[in-house]
Amino acid sequence: MSVHWKEIVPVDTYEVQFSGYLHDVDRKVLTMLYQPLIGAFAYSLYMTFWCDAEMEVENPQTHQRLMNVTQFSLKDIIAARKKLEAIGLLKTYKREENESKFFLYELQTPLSPAAFFNDGVLNIYLYNRLGKTKYCEMRDHFLQEETEVDEYQEVTASFSDIFASLHPSEMTAGTYSEIQEGANGRLADRRPGRTLEISAEEFDFDLLVSSISSFILPKEVITPSIREAIVKLAYVYQMEPLEMSRQIQSAYHIHGELTEENLRKEVQKWYRIENNNQLPQMALRTQPQGLKTVSGEPVSEEEKMIKYFEEVSPYQLLEHQSGTRPAEADLNIVSYLILEQKLTPGVVNVLIDYVLKTNDLKLTRSFVEKIASHWARKKVKTVPEAMALARSEQKKYKDWQERKNTSFQRNTSQRKAPRLPDWLKDENVPAEKSSPNINEEEEQNQQWLENLLKDI
Repeated sequence: MSVHWKEIVPVDTYEVQFSGYLHDVDRKVLTMLYQPLIGAFAYSLYMTFWCDAEMEVENPQTHQRLMNVTQFSLKDIIAARKKLEAIGLLKTYKREENESKFFLYELQTPLSPAAFFNDGVLNIYLYNRLGKTKYCEMRDHFLQEETEVDEYQEVTASFSDIFASLHPSEMTAGTYSEIQEGANGRLADRRPGRTLEISAEEFDFDLLVSSISSFILPKEVITPSIREAIVKLAYVYQMEPLEMSRQIQSAYHIHGELTEENLRKEVQKWYRIENNNQLPQMALRTQPQGLKTVSGEPVSEEEKMIKYFEEVSPYQLLEHQSGTRPAEADLNIVSYLILEQKLTPGVVNVLIDYVLKTNDLKLTRSFVEKIASHWARKKVKTVPEAMALARSEQKKYKDWQERKNTSFQRNTSQRKAPRLPDWLKDENVPAEKSSPNINEEEEQNQQWLENLLKDI
């Protein structure tokens, strides 16, 4: 039985509510900016929730009803829901009572176009998905032409110019209580969209802070919002703590203060200088230093392969495999694996190599996504873990194939095989069949090693 049945079953109920007021501009932002990142399933689920909340659909509803409306499987609904949560468009709350589960889905306001294109993560992600030309077209679509007001004189009327102040007699004793009467609920409000929440587990903040002298930069300058910006920028631009420390100090001295915008500008400036004026490609990332397992010179063929996967980027691996620049579709798959499935670059390398070697050198997205979601659930972080899991899955598949073939042959022989004369039985009984296959698994693993090392 699939794991998702442990999380939600069709009879579990749910309700939908808004966290803030949504309008048509949000619909446009969701369609044009968020949909390329989250895909059609997650986009459709958000719109269905939006419609439910607007129509004030009788609550609570079952997830079976949601499956009927969307024609999605429960597994697809859960996957789409988690995408919405990860990108900041949905908050999910759960309550359990008498072995029944009740869910509350709270739709979050998407970022405004200005906030989206200045986010530092989402805009880079969209750039990777659409490419430079389409990204610029999309950004230009949201530009607003403004007339300079410098040559004009403002003649706007103030409130006091038009409205007279209230006379004391108009403010009776019961006025304030009447104004607040019936205001126990939450009034509709326009809230800013949620920004992405990126885990800071892999970033060494202690090293960052210790590398900055309090005489150069007061510790209180690194506020919670600055800390969050540091994590985002380090994630997108793949920065080590010491390099980030240098950019923080640079931003503080150049601008006289440390703000998210100033830090982002300095980091982008540094990255463009270091990378020939290019924006970051997710496919150019390599395995984080803290997750590398081979430090010195490899002493075995196995360690050579591990070191290779840990040192090269997915872009380089694809380039080595094809002998030319990787296709845009393949790079999009890599971005999906790193950003959505949260796989590390080294694990992505193992997955790509495994799929190419077992799938006739074709990187089929559906096949890749199926394996990636499994590895993500297993929380695979290092190259050796990924290789061990790939071999384990290959062995399970091989055993299943052998059982299937054995069963088929047995059933076929029971139905159709004639009784053979004794002098022919020795030729047909597969008594020695297993002897050549004693070390088949080891040979298969060795073949994988040899094939890879030939390509390096």
